[in-house]
Amino acid sequence: MKLAEKIEWPPIGMTLEEAATALRVNPRTVQDMILRGDFPARKVGVGWRIDPDAVKAWLASGNVKAEAEATDE
Repeated sequence: MKLAEKIEWPPIGMTLEEAATALRVNPRTVQDMILRGDFPARKVGVGWRIDPDAVKAWLASGNVKAEAEATDE
């Protein structure tokens, strides 16, 4: 079973921390991905809301390894 299928995705959007937990990365990595345009996200108050479907699509795209290598530098 893929990681994306194991997570119960929030219906109103994921917080930065929820997306980071689902992807098993640092929240800063998710924030960098948002700022690069990898995930559609909206600033709500002081936090972000990320479309869970965008996270699932990104996982399915196969870019996971490339992103991990880019953030390890």
